[in-house]
Amino acid sequence: MWGVAYKVSRKEDEEVALTYLEVREKQYDKKAYVDFFTEPTASPAVTGVMLYIASPDKANENYLGPASIEQIAKQIVSAEGPSGPNRDYLFNLEKTLLHMGCKDEHVFKIAEAARKLISDS
Repeated sequence: MWGVAYKVSRKEDEEVALTYLEVREKQYDKKAYVDFFTEPTASPAVTGVMLYIASPDKANENYLGPASIEQIAKQIVSAEGPSGPNRDYLFNLEKTLLHMGCKDEHVFKIAEAARKLISDS
């Protein structure tokens, strides 16, 4: 697995960021604190990185569980959260991954299916 961790350095910025995240990510029923590694065999670069997890433990209308590319794309195209349309998030994620040189075929296939749904409607 891979990802990006963001550090908030000033206390007042941390409070603003956490308040924003608690609203944006409120549908997730679990929060975990994990170690973040930059190399698989090295010591953690950062410890205590907060992340939100969606699980079937909570009645969450947005949680699909195992689903096909088409089902995921359909949900993303029709969903909108406090931060805006989910399709915007998907397409920005795709663009960022490409910019980083990361080839995440799962994300790319979902974005492609979402574009097809949008153009067909």
